[in-house]
Amino acid sequence: MKHVLFLLLALMVAPLLLAQENESQLLDTNLFEACRHIEGNDTLPYRLYRSEKADTMTEALPLVIFLHGAGERGNDNCMQLKHCIKYFLDDTVTSRYPFLLMASQCPNDRRWVNTDWSLAEHTMDSMPTAELLGVMAVLDSLVDAGAVDSTQVCICGISMGGFGTWDALQRWPERFAAAIAICGGGDPAYAEAMKDVPVYIFHGLLDEVVMPSRSIQMYNVLKEVGSKEAILVTYPELGHVCWDEAFSTPGLFAWLFGKKR
Repeated sequence: MKHVLFLLLALMVAPLLLAQENESQLLDTNLFEACRHIEGNDTLPYRLYRSEKADTMTEALPLVIFLHGAGERGNDNCMQLKHCIKYFLDDTVTSRYPFLLMASQCPNDRRWVNTDWSLAEHTMDSMPTAELLGVMAVLDSLVDAGAVDSTQVCICGISMGGFGTWDALQRWPERFAAAIAICGGGDPAYAEAMKDVPVYIFHGLLDEVVMPSRSIQMYNVLKEVGSKEAILVTYPELGHVCWDEAFSTPGLFAWLFGKKR
């Protein structure tokens, strides 16, 4: 009986320990300005980070939009900082490149793109989601305020955010100087529209959540329509969680901040 009680207690405590471990992975939120974009009944929490190199600058800055994955959804305006953001805060990046970083948070049960992630292919909806429209509205407000250089806006995303990255490129290719799409997928019918946007594509070949063929397909169609700056990196020994390896790619940030429309 004691063994049964011990097992039940362990099962109850394990989720709490996991939650604490996940929380410990979050960055110091004091480094970020907390904001919310409200449009009708829709609220989009987001955080803004200003790099160390940008601290003394008054001119419009490059902007990086980061779209998180499904596991970081909510309204706490914190969980979207869990993955990948730390790489932008590394001393070798924040002290070298002047930029703003915007990390929005998609609400629970919503998506950047309304599609089944397990599909081999999907067709772009006629209208973007309210969440992706919210991201673009924040972008517009930052440009209008003179805080962001409209010719140096980059977008990147992981998993669900990878789908959002492709969707944004398909709808508004003229808005972006470069993109990083990690384990996502897009609509190949729009390759021609976005062929001039430099895009770095990453995917683990053992991915059981999003088919690796999604990224390979987008790379192939971009090359077919004449893209000169599409780069594909696949990881034969990695699955869905390949974003740490992707953001550790040598020269990635020099490539990203070196792009301008």
